[in-house]
Amino acid sequence: MEKKQIRLYSNPTEVYRRAKKYIGKTAKIGLSTKKEKKYMITTPDGRVVHFGQMGYEDYTKHKNKTRRKNYLNRSAKIKGNWKKDKYSPNNLSRILLW
Repeated sequence: MEKKQIRLYSNPTEVYRRAKKYIGKTAKIGLSTKKEKKYMITTPDGRVVHFGQMGYEDYTKHKNKTRRKNYLNRSAKIKGNWKKDKYSPNNLSRILLW
């Protein structure tokens, strides 16, 4: 993905800063190689996790608190064990993008 395109929907500088805070200085985060995703992160065990839907602004871009609240409410209802997995796409999106 081109850097210009990601900046239409997100603020990579802020996302990288948040990743360092959430995961630590060893966080391996970059732009996703999947065209429909914004970012990818490599976990300590080598798993690559893609997250952030391309084509939609996240809070790092729009800074709209109402949209943020709505997204967090919606994403909290996603089923599965994502809350227990620090590297789940939903957790990463909620913490790094919203």
